[in-house]
Amino acid sequence: MDISPSFILISALASFTACFFSSLAGGGAGLILLPILIISGLPFINALASHKLAVGFIGVGSTLRYARAKLIDWKVFWWNALLGAPFVVAGTLFASALDQNLMLLLAGVFILLMAGISWVKKSSGIHHTPVTGRKQVIIGSLLLLPIAFYSGWISVASGVFTTMLYIYLLRYDQLHATAMTLAANGLVWNAIGALAHLTLGHIYWEIAPGLVIGAVTGSYLGASLGIRQGNKFLKHIFLLSAVISGVILVYKAW
Repeated sequence: MDISPSFILISALASFTACFFSSLAGGGAGLILLPILIISGLPFINALASHKLAVGFIGVGSTLRYARAKLIDWKVFWWNALLGAPFVVAGTLFASALDQNLMLLLAGVFILLMAGISWVKKSSGIHHTPVTGRKQVIIGSLLLLPIAFYSGWISVASGVFTTMLYIYLLRYDQLHATAMTLAANGLVWNAIGALAHLTLGHIYWEIAPGLVIGAVTGSYLGASLGIRQGNKFLKHIFLLSAVISGVILVYKAW
């Protein structure tokens, strides 16, 4: 495929936009970036690889900003990142053996259900009262494994699941939950997928610099805006992203 200067610019702007909004919503970059890359003419496998490269760097910009604001609990970060990493690999390796449509449908319905609960329960994600006792860690570990598997397999909207886990199980507010998801998933989980595609040669190197720069700057600026606006603003963005994610997943499965 011939990579024109205009395509390099489009991919960089798409990466910036996707990562900017993902850093506000706690996930969902694939809903923006992947379709744009495909519509622009990139073959699916190369579009998926390029998406993975971009989101592999989303954690860099957002984590730098969230760390400056002291919003990251590093003990919980390593629990999330390292526990899920092997299952991200497993999801990537065993994707072809599973019924994708069924999982898309279940994921979409679950996201819509949780978005509805969050909308009704106005206080969720507003107050930061973290609970990380043994019970929460055990339940959270059991929930993280399928989320990580899904992240390696389908990837789209996987960050929404992790953000929900932090809010509903660990009692984080929206800002801290978003920060933790983008740090752990972005720096570790997404990087694994990006490295796999790099190894397989699926990424066009001409567009790689633009994807990376767009991801780092977009996620940093998005995180900065989220910190300034606070929990109520982030919750509205999160709910919008969750509803869009759920509808798209159900539509694709249908």
